[in-house]
Amino acid sequence: MTDLTDLLDRASDLGETPTPIADDLARARAALRRQRRRQGLVTVGSLCAVGVLAGVAGPALLDRSSDDPPGVTQTQDSALFAANETAEPYTFGKLPVDWEVQGAFPQGVTIAPVGFEDQEPLSFVGKLVILYDQNQPSGDQIVVDGREFWTRGDSGHSTVLARTRAGEPEGTVYVQYPDSAGWDVDTMIEFLDAVEVGQKAQPGLG
Repeated sequence: MTDLTDLLDRASDLGETPTPIADDLARARAALRRQRRRQGLVTVGSLCAVGVLAGVAGPALLDRSSDDPPGVTQTQDSALFAANETAEPYTFGKLPVDWEVQGAFPQGVTIAPVGFEDQEPLSFVGKLVILYDQNQPSGDQIVVDGREFWTRGDSGHSTVLARTRAGEPEGTVYVQYPDSAGWDVDTMIEFLDAVEVGQKAQPGLG
């Protein structure tokens, strides 16, 4: 008990009150948000400079806060950054972070995490894939801001579909994405809603 008593006596003689742990945590969270903003802006800026469509979204470390950068929509499990990137014949108004285009072709676009082991553009497993065809959309219907979307899932992947807009080639555009990426349906509807289908798009077979 003598050692414990000595320690308590010494603690009572401290000239300053120790900084509360909550203050340290608040500063750490603020620093992490600043670091994430810098990384995100560097990623988007670099990809724009080389004219490459960059993809977007990984698991979010923190909830959306008032000092997140403008143009970011962040849900519980993923984020989309406002963009205006073209991978002919498709244009993306919003993109996920730390993903990049592997291939663009008349029927669609493949987007994979940066450094993804499988570099084959026409291999879809584990990747985000934009496709266009002239089949009728099917699945569970959801209406968002007056536009109809359909959702369905199979074998570790989910799909969101929508009819193309007026002025675009008539048909259905859809995004297939791996469930393991952490994106929810609302995020992928928001992503697909910002995809524009160019006149050079060609329907895939099937």
